[in-house]
Amino acid sequence: MSKFRKKEYIIAHLLVVGHISSFEAISKYRHTRLSTVIHELRHAGAAIRTVDEPHVGGSHARYHVIDPSTVRNALSPKMLINVDTLMSAANDPDY
Repeated sequence: MSKFRKKEYIIAHLLVVGHISSFEAISKYRHTRLSTVIHELRHAGAAIRTVDEPHVGGSHARYHVIDPSTVRNALSPKMLINVDTLMSAANDPDY
């Protein structure tokens, strides 16, 4: 089995949960370049919306998937297989 890339974990999270923030990307997946992943997905045609969430001391962005099919269509065939595998594992309590 091949090693999954951090980007694939981020995309699987987006498709399973529907949204993600930089804090979640860092704390759950140790991925510090979430905005780059979002930019690349949008450039490939993914429909993702940015919502600013205020908090004490400022605000941060949360990225919401508008249409999951556009995210899936933005992926290469190999990446789609890996993301589908991660999504299956996320939904399998025995995994």
